Amino acid sequence: MNGRIASQDPSSSLPPLKRGRKARPAVRPEQVTGQTYLSLLDGYLRRLRSVYVHHNRVLYFDDVVTVYLLAFFNPVLRSLRSIEDASQLPGVNQHLEVDAVCRSTLSDANALFDPAYLQGLIDDLHQHLPNLPQMDQNLGHLLEQIKIFDGSFFRTAADVVWAIQSNNQHTKSKGKGGSAYVRLNCEFCLRTGTPGGISINGDDGVGEGTAAQQMVEEGFIYLFDRGVVSFPYIEQIHRAGSHFLCCLAHTVNFSAAQDRPLSDADRQAGVLSDRIGRLDGSDRRTPPDFTVREVVVSYIHRDGQVKTLRLLTDLLDLPASVIAELYRYRWQIELFFRWLKVHASFRHLTSHSRNGITLSFYIAIIAVLLMSLVTQRPLSKYGYNLLSMVAAGLGDIADILPILEYRERERQRERERQAAKRAAKKQA
Repeated sequence: MNGRIASQDPSSSLPPLKRGRKARPAVRPEQVTGQTYLSLLDGYLRRLRSVYVHHNRVLYFDDVVTVYLLAFFNPVLRSLRSIEDASQLPGVNQHLEVDAVCRSTLSDANALFDPAYLQGLIDDLHQHLPNLPQMDQNLGHLLEQIKIFDGSFFRTAADVVWAIQSNNQHTKSKGKGGSAYVRLNCEFCLRTGTPGGISINGDDGVGEGTAAQQMVEEGFIYLFDRGVVSFPYIEQIHRAGSHFLCCLAHTVNFSAAQDRPLSDADRQAGVLSDRIGRLDGSDRRTPPDFTVREVVVSYIHRDGQVKTLRLLTDLLDLPASVIAELYRYRWQIELFFRWLKVHASFRHLTSHSRNGITLSFYIAIIAVLLMSLVTQRPLSKYGYNLLSMVAAGLGDIADILPILEYRERERQRERERQAAKRAAKKQA
């Protein structure tokens, strides 16, 4: 009886289960999007053709940038093998000077081609961006000067020797070999709502403050978090003729020379104190030799608890309420990092070389600038969400523009309503 039941068991006729990753389907021509953006780069791509000229070279820098831009806009192209397959499709190959982009040749190009050659393209795209409308017209003259600096860690392969190795014993105990991370240092321009300069660090011991020093220019207001704060960085900003506004850790000592009175607007903004003084140093650290300002602000944390934020700046003439409001714009760079990791498929980096990883981030910035140039919009959280759908091949720029315009008009009406409400409250 047991034998008869076993012979009738339908599961006995099923094929054995296969282990390992499922095979990826072949890339179809209709899946490849983003080709319209390439026409905006024709001139610069032609100039890249003259870089790394060699009589034996087959794959040139312009073709590398072309296939990586298409890969950025297409979630189906997330490996060198899939890029090789897509490069042979007629719709893609018409933009290339080779019959196919071999994955081994592309891997070699990652280690050879210097991403710094793309900085000229980024600068050129920035110059063509319009003065995009600001979120608060009352702060417009200040927002135009703001640059935000921050760093964020991205996961890469565990055998990247120059990356920061993870000490996660949980993954190592399961034989997964741990993981490694690289830090993307990014400078974000608030006027255009787009990223600017970038750099990459691994286990070289370079902190965020040191990396930030390489990007300081004259005539800006630099916003940064407590993790970036360093005395040399603050001093360099001051020497360059710029200003800074940052969050300061409670462990950094400050000697107050004057307590400033708070206005009603300051209290409404949550300002608890406004003091002028100087930073204290230590045996190992020499503090900046100029007057700074400490503004302490209360806010409601996402857990519902009331907490305080300690701000430091050399903007001595602005009301404390404006200082508190300006620092709120620092979240814009966090939005960009989140978009890279979640929507732009930068959760895990595939290249092992520093050049290749840096090149991936340069391509992401170029793609963001192209989308901002086409939409003529700063990348708000609504814009990022819609553009991620474009990058996923769910639509084109022409499809999202009406939605984005409607959402921006709605937000503008809400800002005007809130401004009128504040004005009425102030008059009362």
